[in-house]
Amino acid sequence: MHKRFISIVLVLANVLTLASCQVYDKPDETDASKETKTSAVKEEVFDTIEKIGNALAECNLEKFTENCVASSREMERKMPVVTEEDDDYKTPRITDEWRLMNLIASSITYEIDEGSFKGGFWGSKCSVDVTFSYKDYRRVKMSKNEFLGPAEFNTLLRDTAETVDETYTLQFVKGESGRHYVLSNPDDLVSVYNYDVSDVKFFKQFDMVKRCYLEGEGYDKKTDTYKDTNSFTIVFELDNRAENYTWSYIYAVVLENGSDWTYLYTSKTIIDKNPTEIRITYTQDEKFEDGFYAFFIYDQTNKQLVGQEFHVKNTPQDTVPGDASDASDASAETTAETT
Repeated sequence: MHKRFISIVLVLANVLTLASCQVYDKPDETDASKETKTSAVKEEVFDTIEKIGNALAECNLEKFTENCVASSREMERKMPVVTEEDDDYKTPRITDEWRLMNLIASSITYEIDEGSFKGGFWGSKCSVDVTFSYKDYRRVKMSKNEFLGPAEFNTLLRDTAETVDETYTLQFVKGESGRHYVLSNPDDLVSVYNYDVSDVKFFKQFDMVKRCYLEGEGYDKKTDTYKDTNSFTIVFELDNRAENYTWSYIYAVVLENGSDWTYLYTSKTIIDKNPTEIRITYTQDEKFEDGFYAFFIYDQTNKQLVGQEFHVKNTPQDTVPGDASDASDASAETTAETT
């Protein structure tokens, strides 16, 4: 019995040893499975981060919301959305400040710290650190006192190498469909739009026009009237800022008939590099008829117009048929006498 007991114990020991070996081998399979699962979760989360980063740079609230657990009122209030309709003035005009914020946002980039990734049980929840960056607009602000609209500011911004960087711990959960991960703390990203541009000053192209005046043959400055002419000349005096820019404009000559305007001429777009003065002469074959005219240049980008209105009055032709006959007769008589 003693030997049998010992043999049973040995058998049990062998069984336990085999069992322990099996238990020892199984965790390796589980670890591999977990690693595969984590890799798949990472890929899905990083894909969502890419969509979020693009949405922030594009100021696309709809795309941003699609990748979050719910809409964010804070993000809706802070994201500087500018649409094509805004550019076409089909909706209330967006301020220059808001448009400038949109331009800064377009420089947003991101970098994922893959080593910071943490996954919850079976990947139901996870988090990762992401650094969002945008061009340091403050350096552009310090470079000049005022800018020719947001476009000039944006040109200088693109040439700026320095960035503002901020790191966020983004948290993700499975979406309702269970197919991809969505951001559960969207409000944290609102600060990526913390731009202070309220003190940036802008001016428009025609703000550089000091004054304009008419001149040329037949022009009377006192009465602001052209007489017996087929040519108009307008001159625009520009301030010192003008020579730092390339101008773009069209010009037109108009006959004003009450509320109806008859365009005698409209130019193509004129590109004028670094002008110190703009001088334009319009000439036609015949004399201009009597009437009230306008001669102006037009800035299509800023919807600005500047120019002069003036009168045209021609000298009356007081010829009487009888007088003409008498004159002809006298001429003939004189010729005859001379002969």
